[in-house]
Amino acid sequence: MTLPQIEILALLVVALVLFAWGRWRHDVVALAVLFIAVAIGLVKADEAFAGFGHPAVITVAAALVISRAIAGTGLLDTMATWLASRARHPALLLILLCLPAAFASAVMNNVAALALIMPAAIAACQAAGRSPSLALMPLSYATVLGGVITLIGTPPNVIVSGVRADKLGQGFGLLDFAPVGIPVTLAGVAFIAVLGWRLVPQRVAAGRDDHGGVQEYLLEATVEKDSPLIGKLLGDVFAMIDDHDAALLGLKRGSVQIPGAAQWTPVREGDTLLIEAAPEKAGAMLKPLGLALIKPGRDVKPENKASDLHIAEAVVRPFGGIIDMTPAELRLRQRHAVNLLGVAREGSNRFGGLKDWRFHAGDVLLLQGEAERVNEAIGALGLLPLAQRDLPLRRPGNLLLTLGIPLAGLLVLIFELAPAAICLGAAATLLLVTRRLSLREAYQSVDASVLVMLAALMPVGDAFDSTGTTGLLAKLLVELSGEIGPIWLLGLTLLLTMWVSDMVNNAATALLMAPLSIDIAKQINVNPDAFLMAVVVGASCAFLSPIGHQNNLLVMGPGGYRFGDYWRLGLPLQAVVFVTSMLVLPIFWPL
Repeated sequence: MTLPQIEILALLVVALVLFAWGRWRHDVVALAVLFIAVAIGLVKADEAFAGFGHPAVITVAAALVISRAIAGTGLLDTMATWLASRARHPALLLILLCLPAAFASAVMNNVAALALIMPAAIAACQAAGRSPSLALMPLSYATVLGGVITLIGTPPNVIVSGVRADKLGQGFGLLDFAPVGIPVTLAGVAFIAVLGWRLVPQRVAAGRDDHGGVQEYLLEATVEKDSPLIGKLLGDVFAMIDDHDAALLGLKRGSVQIPGAAQWTPVREGDTLLIEAAPEKAGAMLKPLGLALIKPGRDVKPENKASDLHIAEAVVRPFGGIIDMTPAELRLRQRHAVNLLGVAREGSNRFGGLKDWRFHAGDVLLLQGEAERVNEAIGALGLLPLAQRDLPLRRPGNLLLTLGIPLAGLLVLIFELAPAAICLGAAATLLLVTRRLSLREAYQSVDASVLVMLAALMPVGDAFDSTGTTGLLAKLLVELSGEIGPIWLLGLTLLLTMWVSDMVNNAATALLMAPLSIDIAKQINVNPDAFLMAVVVGASCAFLSPIGHQNNLLVMGPGGYRFGDYWRLGLPLQAVVFVTSMLVLPIFWPL
């Protein structure tokens, strides 16, 4: 083994450990790995940023823009809501939610498909008197599986196609993945609907109210004549109450209702403050602040709250801009006139005492304020709203144009009249030119972290190949497997890809395993396409933990799941996918 091979293997191990650890974002890890590779001479300095112009990066970016345009039509979530409203039995409910989500993921980014259908799924579960936990994990897995069906369904498919083009001269077509992807997706959804849902822990109460149970912690308190709050501005009072691990929501003065966001309003004797606090915190807070409870122990009903108390739940997206920030750093009241009432993580709610809280991906934020302000804050912070949205369909002509442009691009791609980057890039540009999508929406739809990670790891992947390390590992795997035969080696490749994908990002998995699978096929002199398809399926089988795929993280908070919950459904689902894949791969991609 040469020194460059030892260096690239050591760098690979470090990268995998950092990806699995999750302490730093995947794009930061990828950039660090790239610069280390340049520093030690594995990647030439003038080739370090060649990945940013790679067709695969352009294809992924264009697919994300097209996904945003399709999502903007409101067609998908309207259809999902209509279907789910006709189901009460868990099996039928999951089929009507998961199948549209899975096949939507075939033509749009699977994160976008989940974001569209998740509010409908929560509403459908509430209407059926069932826990949202029942549907959210299956929905995440269904959208991940659906991405296997087409080239643009998920970034790993684009990566595998790009590797094939680089090493074998031509990439995969748009629908080359479908003969394997469709049976795998149908088998996975069928298992989830018939048996798998029984394995999902239901940690969120069935039929919970639309406000996340916050009214159990709302108190009305009168400002007494000797209260130190008298004469102070509402903004200062908010800070004083916050010191007691509580939150001020608003003020009532006779028939006048004043929102908590009105920071410059002075407090008077006899004013009624509406305060959110855990019951055990209320007693210690009232006497020092000169407050008296009105009918202690009485719940404040939503209809009795101040008119500005619009409450909404929203999820922190993976790689979101507020990750590792504290509520104080967000300055929600100052910037958006919105209160943060509480945060839920892994099924546990936290109200008050949020000063030192640091947000993680999958956290559910409970926000309060004027409806328009809350919606603006959700958009500005890059959160995923959980409330059912009323998205009006566009006018028929515009709807046809919005859907027709991507369809035209896909048809050109199907008939292989132009490369994927050109077809999808032109379709995305045409959507902007015809104003089916604003420039701001287009830039918001592009997940820069994914693009940076892909672009940064591509030169490292080339170094992995050019140093002969890929061939060395392939030879080692073939020798270790002995005389088990090509079909068993194919299964081993699939299992290995599944294992890696459960620990690290699926795109990074594809970048690692695609070149390796080609070299394994060459070592035993069989068709490399079967092995590449095994990588495609395995990279989209990150079901054992929330860190393998962004969708798993997105449902963690709303579903109340814990880290160890995912394998309960994920492990048998991986077995179903493995058996189905091993049955169909030799048929459609003979060895």
